[in-house]
Parts: sequence; structure tokens; C-alpha cells
Amino acid sequence: MYRTRQEINEHIFGTIKRQWGYNHTNLTGLQKVNGEHSLIMLVYNIKRAVNIRGVPDLIARLKIWKSPYKAKVWLFLKWTCFKLFSSSFGNQFVFAN
Repeated sequence: MYRTRQEINEHIFGTIKRQWGYNHTNLTGLQKVNGEHSLIMLVYNIKRAVNIRGVPDLIARLKIWKSPYKAKVWLFLKWTCFKLFSSSFGNQFVFAN
């Protein structure tokens, strides 16, 4: 079981620590360290996808990808912009029911 775990999981951390030099965090606090670690893992996954697929194929697949999150992100951005806009002008807006 240990050998299988080494083959599947631990080489990722070895690559990041030894080849990339990421052997300590630059931030303090659990939330910040988790964010930094998530960015490192995102970069690792992107580099791996580029190595497996190649850049042209990866770009082509991203262009045809139907994301289920596009509508949610759009609504979130609209709501956030509205909140920022309305807070900068105070409560001058009256909504009709």
C-alpha cells in the first residue's frame, strides 16, 4: 500500500518541493497558507495538462468547454458590482414592488 501511495500521490509533492523549491510558505495563517498552496497546485495541474495535451489541444478544448459555472459567476459579478455601486451612492435607490 505504501508503494502504491508513493507512485500515485507523493511524487507530486516531491516535484513541487525539490524541483520548484517550494519547501516553505511565505505567508502565515491557515487561510493564507491554504490559498498559497492552492495556487501552487493549480500551477502544477496546468503544467501537467500542457505536458499531456500540448498547448494547441488544451486551448481548443478550453474554447469548446461548456462550463456550468459561467451563469453563477456572471450573477455573482452582477450582484457584487450592484452592491459596490449602491454602497458608493448610499441608499438613494428605491425599488418598486
